[in-house]
Amino acid sequence: MNFTDLTLMMFFMLASILISAATHRVWNWSVLIVVNLLCLAVIGGIVAARKRSRVWQFLHDWYPMGMFIVCFEEVSRLSFVLRDSWQDQYLLALEGRFFAVPPTVWLAKHSAWWITEIVEVGYFSYFVLLMIVGGVFYAARERLRFREVMDTTTLAYVICYAIFILFPTEGPAHTLAEMQQPPIPGGGPFHWAVRLIQSNAGVHGNAFPSAHVAGAVVALYFAWKYRQVLGAALTPLVALLCVGAVYDRYHYVSDVVGGLVVGLAAVSCLRIVTTSLREDDNGVGEFS
Repeated sequence: MNFTDLTLMMFFMLASILISAATHRVWNWSVLIVVNLLCLAVIGGIVAARKRSRVWQFLHDWYPMGMFIVCFEEVSRLSFVLRDSWQDQYLLALEGRFFAVPPTVWLAKHSAWWITEIVEVGYFSYFVLLMIVGGVFYAARERLRFREVMDTTTLAYVICYAIFILFPTEGPAHTLAEMQQPPIPGGGPFHWAVRLIQSNAGVHGNAFPSAHVAGAVVALYFAWKYRQVLGAALTPLVALLCVGAVYDRYHYVSDVVGGLVVGLAAVSCLRIVTTSLREDDNGVGEFS
């Protein structure tokens, strides 16, 4: 198993233990445990079959993309497994020291359809950033670099999941709903695409820190480290993502800063991650 395999399996096991210990706080707790057991079985099966063919190897390399969605959705259902209420008041008090008007409220007063579409280009880029950066290394058969991207992304997300449970927040779309008028003006195709994804896969909670920003920072770091041209091309998109997270009322500025910190913290663990690498029998870099 590599670092990502072990980390995801650890997440599903610990989540199951937490749910079992607090069933009275988790709606449909039995369903979540079944899902976790299925995910553990899937990971174990993919790991066991990874050397049977290139198809299984491909599945082993890229299956975390699906697991990240499952984890994110599950954690949103565990917001009150340890806490009794949302903790947004602390972030609102903190930002009140720096901003006379909440940033999402200020942006609502200066919004326009063309601004919406521009920032949505950046926000939409999150959904493909990992595939772009990881895909470049994968296509170039730079397996070690691909593993660095995937494993560091996994670490960043797991840190976010832990904070979501310990410090649940719902975000300005809920806490500042009455102040954020009028609604965000519609844009073009990117605005439509983001709305489609969020309406079908969005969750209530998981606001601080922004996992989107954390994942984007990791991808951008490795793009700059190994492909400077790609890094330069992606930087404006990540900047727009950070703005869009606040403009779209999904996150506070604090969430964006928190995502940046988590992403950089995961990257700082790069040395620990890479020192566990070894060459397998086929000369392909894998985690020991």
